[in-house]
Parts: sequence; structure tokens; C-alpha cells
Amino acid sequence: MGSRVKGLLLMGGKIPNKKSNPPARVEDKISKLPNEVLCHILSFLPTKYAVRTSILSTRWKNVWAFVPNLDFKYVEAKSYFFNKKKDKSTSAGFFTFVDRVICLRGSADIKKFCLHCSCGSKDFAGIDGWIRTAIQHNVVELDLCFETTDKDLAFELPQFIFMCKTLVVLKLRSNCITNAPPASGCFPSLKILHVRVEYPVNDSMEKIFSCCPVLEDLTIDGLLTIDGLLGSDDVLNFKISAPELKTLRLILPHRKWVGDHDHQYCFLINCPKVENIDLKQDILSKYLFKNAKSLVKASLNLFSHAVADLQPDFSNRANALLAGISNVKYLSLSAHVWEACCVPAFDNLNELKLVLHDCYNWDLLTELLKRSPNLEHLFLEHENDEECICSDEEYSEDGSSKEEYSEDGCSNAEKWNTPDFVPICLVSHLKTVSIRGFQGHLHEREAAKYLLENGEVLRKMTIYTGDFLPAKEKIYKEFSMFQRGSRTCQVEFIEEAGSSFDNDYVY
Repeated sequence: MGSRVKGLLLMGGKIPNKKSNPPARVEDKISKLPNEVLCHILSFLPTKYAVRTSILSTRWKNVWAFVPNLDFKYVEAKSYFFNKKKDKSTSAGFFTFVDRVICLRGSADIKKFCLHCSCGSKDFAGIDGWIRTAIQHNVVELDLCFETTDKDLAFELPQFIFMCKTLVVLKLRSNCITNAPPASGCFPSLKILHVRVEYPVNDSMEKIFSCCPVLEDLTIDGLLTIDGLLGSDDVLNFKISAPELKTLRLILPHRKWVGDHDHQYCFLINCPKVENIDLKQDILSKYLFKNAKSLVKASLNLFSHAVADLQPDFSNRANALLAGISNVKYLSLSAHVWEACCVPAFDNLNELKLVLHDCYNWDLLTELLKRSPNLEHLFLEHENDEECICSDEEYSEDGSSKEEYSEDGCSNAEKWNTPDFVPICLVSHLKTVSIRGFQGHLHEREAAKYLLENGEVLRKMTIYTGDFLPAKEKIYKEFSMFQRGSRTCQVEFIEEAGSSFDNDYVY
């Protein structure tokens, strides 16, 4: 007997049992949750995974049938052209699965019905029936995406969709056509509409937009291309009329650029209550606004550098677009080549964000400052862009700057042209300036110097440094010597990831 055991016996203790106790049984707390909670958890899963939980235990057998969200996606359709026989079999299995799930759910309400699949004309009747069932079960959100086997084949929206009283959100992620909707009572509750289009047909889309009396949020995205559907002199007018609309998003790049005839899109927007507009395009369409006095915020991303060559009237269209939204208080603008001589007045503009690409369109900034007398907050942001051809100034190893010249012979020092005037906003309103992606180039420093010298009520300039390697002490010293229009103005350098500044610097 060992000394440890002897000691225990002398003290009246018991010899410990060498057999270990069996592990405590883990309690299944999740299964004890109420059905409402379990259904809420399963609602975040695609339906095929929610159904699989029925094998966990008797408790889970029918829980999935009461999940308010149905999410069906047939991703195998992408292999259609590579394995036709296999894909047909998979397609049949998918449609059978959807049929069974809908039948087994019974009378439970459907909150969201999401259906993304590849289909042919023979499948339209079944899809029509599924949508009808969802509407009969008080569906709130419909998310539909159909990839047809024939490009010229489109799914026709059933008439009963227009009359659904519970539908609040409708997402159509593929071309759908519609005949004349009912004369009255259409979409009585629809507030959010997201439409993705290719080869858009104006009359079909307009029929949807024109019958949404309470629509508040509209998104249209896709690819704009005429592709021979119209002649070289034809124009596709795209009318958007919604009396209660508050937010409009248009994300519409062109598929290809083939002469002026591929740019003939004209958007006619009549939304008297719209407050927010978000536009992203490369080749700019024509925009005509009616009743845009309620507009508060606009974001314009015109992301092509080559647009000046591809679209000679780009600047005219861009200035006309700005004229239609000139009532905004908040403007975010990203553009490359822009002749800013005809920029409209922005009398209500309080906050401006201007994205400067590698081509640095400083003239647009000075013109916007001139046209925005009440501007209080200015955000400048540099983005690298491979499309831009202008080269930038670099620093030599000893910290001195050296100039390079762009292909057109314009030196970096000439990229910033100091205006011979001081805008009203600099004298009386501009309070903060933020410069993000600062590279330390001469034209950037000259622009910052101009704002500091003339900002008489400027409170703070914040400079976020980017990936450049100048002598930072040289930059600090140069800024400390700049004359300032406001004695209380503070300048702060903030290091961003990858920059050469070791610490934030305030002076």
C-alpha cells in the first residue's frame, strides 16, 4: 500500500474510487425552445437545409413546415450547357422538391417567398402556381429570378400579383414582361421594388412603375444595351413616375459601347417626394427631372475615365443632370473628365463629397466651391484608377520632390490651378475639410494650402495619409508654415493602413 493511501487511512479518509464517473448527459436546450423561436432560427436558412432538420428528432419533424420564409435556389442550372442530361434530372428534382414543400406546409402564412431558378416555357405554369400559393398565404416579400433557356423568352408576371394586398417588397431579378395591369387597385401595399433588367423594354417596365401608388423605395439595376433592337436614331424613353417615392437607385452600366446610337436612353423622372437618389453609370444617359424639390441627398458615380472619347456630349449631360438635382443638401460625386464651366448653383448644399481619381479633376472642385455658397463640410477622397493616364509627382530619396509629366505634357504642378477668386463658402461657411488618400503630391498640397489660407471660419482639416513615402517631417513643416485664414483651425494627420506615418499628428 502506497504512502499516500496509508496517510488517508490514518486520517480516517476513504480511498478514492479508481472508476471515473460517466460524463454528464448534455441537455438539448435548443429543442426546448418554443416553435416560434425555432422557426425564426430556421428562417435564415435556405429551405432545403431547413427541411433537413426534420431528421434530428421527433421534436424537429414538422418544425420546418411552419417557417415563414421559403428560399428556393436552383444553382445547378449553371452547368446546363456542359451536362444537359444531368441538369434535366436535377431540374426535375428541384421542381418536385418545391411542389412537395409547398403542399406539406398546409395553411401556414408565408412571409417571404424567394425563388431563383433556371426554367423553360414548360415550367411557367408551375411557377405561376407557386406564386399564386404564396399570395394566397399572405406573402409580404417576393424575390423572383428566372434564367430562361432562351434569351428571347421572358416570364410574364401573373395578373394576380398586381392585386396582392399584403405584398410590401417585390424583387424581380430578371427580365419580366407584363401586359396591361388592372385599371385600379394595383399593388395597394407595395413599398419596396427592386428590378434588375437586361435589354429593357420601356413600356413593360413603365407599366410596373406606374401602378405603385404607395411605392417608397425603387432600385433599377442591370445592363443597358440596345443590341440592334433600335435603330441608330431611336431613343428609348424610360419613364419613372411614383407619387410617394422617397429613394431611387439606378445602377445601369452599358454592356458595350458602339457609337452614339448605343447611348440613346432617356430617363424621365416624375417623383415629387423623392429625397434620395443614387446613380451609377459609365456612359451617361439623359435625365429629365420633374418635381424634384424634395430632394435632399444625391450620390453620382460616373466611373468611366474613357467617357470623354466615347461620349462627346458627356459634360453637357452631366451638367444637365446636376441642374435637375441642384436642390440637394448632401452631394457625393465621383467623376473623371468633366468640363465644369456650366455647373449649376447649389444654394442649399451643406455637405459635399468629391472623389478624385488619378486624373485629379481639380477644376470641378473649384467650380463646385464657387457654386455652393452655403457649404459647411467638404470631403475629398482619392481613389487609384488604372484607367487614368496622368502620372503623379514622386519624392526622391532625400525628401525633395521631383516632377514627372503626363502624356499630354502637363506637369503635376499645373494640375492645381489656384483660383483668382475666393468662394463665398470659404469666407463665411466652410467649417471642416477632410482629405482621404492623401499622397503628398505637390498639387494636393497646393489645394490644401488654398483651403487653409482662405477658410476664414474653418475649424478643422483632417488629412488621412495613403501609400506614399515622402519625408514626413518635410510635410509637417510645410503645413505648419502655411498661412491660415482662421486662427482656430486645427490640422490633423491620421495614418491609414499601409501609409508611412507612424502616428497621428496634430498641430
